[in-house]
Amino acid sequence: MTIVAGSIYFGLWLVPVLTTFASFYVGWLRYLCNNTQHTGLQDDVSDFRLCCRTVVLSPLVRFLYWHMNYHIEHHMYVAVPCYNLGKLHALIQHELPDSPRGLVAAWKEIVAILQRQKEQPDYQHVPDFPAPAT
Repeated sequence: MTIVAGSIYFGLWLVPVLTTFASFYVGWLRYLCNNTQHTGLQDDVSDFRLCCRTVVLSPLVRFLYWHMNYHIEHHMYVAVPCYNLGKLHALIQHELPDSPRGLVAAWKEIVAILQRQKEQPDYQHVPDFPAPAT
C-alpha cells in the first residue's frame, strides 16, 4: 500500500494536504507578519532597535510564525533559538522601544511612517526608547 493510499485508508488524508499546501493556507499571515519586521525603519544602522521591529502577537500566531515576531531580539542575539526569543524579550524589554500589540497596531504604525516618508522623503523614524535606569 502506498503512503497516499494508506493515508486515505486510515483517515489521514489531511496530513499530505496540509503539509503540501501549508504555504497556500497561511501565506497571507506570513506576508502580514514578515513585512512588519523592517518596513518604514532605518537602513544601514548598527543599532538593531532602529532597523527592526518587535511585534507582540497571540500565542498561536507567534507559534505559526516561529517566534520571529521578536525580530529585534533575533537580530541582536542570533544564536538564541526561536522558542526562547520570548524569554529573551522579557529579559531585555527595558532596553527596547515599545512593541506594537498585534498586527493591526503594527500596520497602523507602518502606514503612518510610510505616509510621513511620502510627504518628507528624508524622514527617518526613530522609535521612543525607555529612559535609562539610574
